[in-house]
Parts: sequence; structure tokens; C-alpha cells
Amino acid sequence: MKTQSLHKTRWGRLGDLLLPVLIALIFLAFVFSYYPFREKLQFDSDEGLNLMRSMLVTLGHPLYSEVSSDQPPLLTHLLALLFRIVGFEVNPARLLVLLFATLLVWSCAQFLQLAWGKLAAILFLPLVVMLPEYLRLSTSVMIGLPSIALAAASLAFVALWHHKRNNLWLALSGFVLALSVLIKLFTGLLVPVFLIGITAGVYFDSRDEGFSWKMLRLVLVWSICFAGLTILLGLVLVGPQNVWSIIFPHAAAPTTDWLQGEGYSINTRLQAAVPLLLLAALGALLAVHRRNWLSLYPLAWSVLAYASFSFYSPVFYHHQLLVTIPAALLAAAAVGEGILALLRLRHPSDLIRLQTILGVSALIGFVLVSSHYLPVLDKELMDSPRLSDFNLRATSGKLKVLRALNEHIDQTNWIVTDMPMYAFRVQRPVPPNLATFSSKRLATGALTDEDILAAMRAYQPEQVLMARFEIPALEAYLQENYTLILYVEYFRLFLRNDLMPASE
Repeated sequence: MKTQSLHKTRWGRLGDLLLPVLIALIFLAFVFSYYPFREKLQFDSDEGLNLMRSMLVTLGHPLYSEVSSDQPPLLTHLLALLFRIVGFEVNPARLLVLLFATLLVWSCAQFLQLAWGKLAAILFLPLVVMLPEYLRLSTSVMIGLPSIALAAASLAFVALWHHKRNNLWLALSGFVLALSVLIKLFTGLLVPVFLIGITAGVYFDSRDEGFSWKMLRLVLVWSICFAGLTILLGLVLVGPQNVWSIIFPHAAAPTTDWLQGEGYSINTRLQAAVPLLLLAALGALLAVHRRNWLSLYPLAWSVLAYASFSFYSPVFYHHQLLVTIPAALLAAAAVGEGILALLRLRHPSDLIRLQTILGVSALIGFVLVSSHYLPVLDKELMDSPRLSDFNLRATSGKLKVLRALNEHIDQTNWIVTDMPMYAFRVQRPVPPNLATFSSKRLATGALTDEDILAAMRAYQPEQVLMARFEIPALEAYLQENYTLILYVEYFRLFLRNDLMPASE
């Protein structure tokens, strides 16, 4: 009997190990097979900014000292490493982000399995697939989701420490959150959440012994791992002299009228996620009722992120994941408890228990949420992707821009553009100081008209492609030295005068 019990325990441990992996692999296979990302020319202009920065680093231009960037360096260097292996291609970069999205699904499934059981872990999969913007951001070369994925992995490691009390998980959590912050700074808001959670865990384990400074030893372990790796890699990859170039545009943005307004608020960005957030609220109530204290981590994460963004603008659509991912954890827990509550019903009196009422409400909420989001998901999946021999799907005007760029590509060394995806597609760099040609840098003065003109004079780009911005000083320079050769949709393509074919 003892051998049989040990055998079952081993199989149970193997199942615990494999279930989150299986959930993550199902997500990866689903998105790769059914989400149309390989033929998309561009999801967002930020894709081009991230790709171009990495292209320039691959070509030997140092980040920050030459290549302008208002973001931490880690994803830029990971993409540069990828480009050294596969060349300057968009889809391998998108697959790298998809792997980060898969890591996020594994991390959340692992956390839910530890906190609420296998059913909640399984239910996270349909919820995250329906989550507004998640599939799009899972396949876009943007930095927000990779950073949140590592933050979710850090959360999973903290949960493993709570269960196993092995300090290795604590160290891993600190290291991984450091990597997250080195991709995008906004996950740094989780530092106080983890510090308080670890302190509380140690305190409640030994509260009979009274308070002791030894209780803070594990907090110190986590802090040293997090701060040590952040500072070490920060010094190597950023350098103290370049820190302000990352901080300034984001610090100055709230004082810029151009980037304010209701459209840039967190409430506007979360409108599509309201049904999910209501379901998450039921999960929070169940967590408190059940005294499931591990669930206070995603609750604190979501509330703190929302509160932080309530006092900051501009908020872009990818920022909402910092609120909705932990909310999806709570929602999955709520739905799982709803199903289990129905299975536990034995007597009519069970129907009036608070836990049953909350659980059944969550189950009904899941049906309503699914009916709300599934038509949107179905629309996203309408253009079935091809696994090979694919061509770019875009408007005829955008494809015409790419063809026109390629017509003069042999004569082109540099392209100045506010849409760097197009320069990347034809495998030509932009001047390094114009790598981050963004609305935030323009609005805050981090990128000035004189910076743009200085790049024009220094690099003498053979082609200039403008689509997003009209900069008076640049327009005057173009009128004098360049010829407009294509005007389609909102794109204007200029060729340097000395490259124009001689008129007959």
C-alpha cells in the first residue's frame, strides 16, 4: 500500500509539473496556427522603432550613445542577437515575442495551480485568449508584453517559494523581475508587492516566536537578487550617463498637452475589459472569503497598476495588460470555484451559502464574458494564416510604398522615416539618432527639429519617407534638396535630387 501511495504521489507531482507546460504549449500552437500575424505588414509603429533600434545595434552602433532610445535595453539586445543568427526579418522577432507570451501563460497557469488548483489553471487559457489585445500583443514586436511575461514568471516563482520554502525560488523571482524591469520600467511597481508578500509570509510562519530582524533576511535575499542584477546589467547595457535619456521622455509626457486627453487615460483603455474586470472582482471576493492569501498578489498587482496609471498620461493600449493580466488570474479562479461549487451541491441549503452564490455568479459571468468576447475573437481569426509561401497583406498603397523604396534600394545607404518598419522591410538603416522617431520624444523635446536636420546633413539619406508627422524645418529642407516621387494614402516618399533620373 505504501509503494502504491508513493507511486501515485510521483504521478501527481509529474502531473503538477506538466499541466502548466501543456497549457502553454496549447496556447503557442493555437496562436501560431490560427492567428494571422506572419503576413501582417505592421501591427503598430512601435514595432518599427523596436526593430530598427535592434538593427542598428546589430550593425555596430552603440545603444544610447548613438542609437536613440527611451526604453531599457534588454529586448533590443535580445533582438540584435536574434538578427545576427537569422538576418533582418520581422517574423522571427514576432515569434520571439510569442515565446514570451507563452511564458506568461505558463507562469499564470503555474500560479493558479498552486493557489487554486488544476481547474483554475486550465480555465486561464480561454480567458487569456479572449483578453482584449492579448493575441495582437503576443505577436507584435513591442516591449510591454515581454516585460509583463517576466513579471508573471517572477510571481510564479514567489508562489513556489510560499509552497516549498526553498530560497532558490526566491532568488529566481528577484532575478527574473530584474530582467523584466530591464525590458520596460513599469513592472517595477511590483517590487513593493513582492516585498510585503514575502515579509508577511515569513511573519505568519514564525509569529509565535515574536518579531525578529531575522524575519527580514529572506526579504534581503530577494532584494539583493533584484537590485544586484538590475544595477549590474544596467551599468553594462545602459551606463549611468544614459539613464536620463530613458527617464526624461516618460517623466515629461504628463506635462505635454499633445499627449493628454480622455483618449490617453487608463479608464478609456480598459473599457473593452470591463466584463473581465467584473469577473475578476468576484474572484477577489472569493479569495478573501476563502482566505486564499496567495491571490492577494494578483489583486494588489492589478489595483496598484490601475492606481498608478490613474495619475499618469499618456496611457497607450498595451499598458492595459498590466491591469488585465492579473485580473484574468482572479477571473479564472472565480470560474473554477463556480464549477466546483456546483459539483459540491448536496442539499438545497447549499445554494444559499456565500461561497456557492459567488461561485455560481462567476460561472454565469464567464458565460456572459465569453458571449461578449468570442465574436471579437472570431473576427480576429477570420484571415486564416498560411504556414508557408505567405505574402504581405496590406493596402495597395502601403505595398506600393515598399515597391517604390525597393526601386532605388541599390543606391540607398540610409533612409530617414517616421515609419521605420518600412526601412527595416527593405533592410536599410535610419540615422542612429532618429531610431526612435516617436510622438512622445517629439512632444517632450527629446527629439528636436535641429536633431532631425543634423541627421539629414550628416547622413545625406538617399530616401525620405514621411507618414506620421509634418515637421516644418524638415519640410523646408526636403523642398530644397529632395523630389517627391510618391504620394499615396498618408505616405510621402522623397528621393534625393542628385539621384533623380535625368529628364530627356
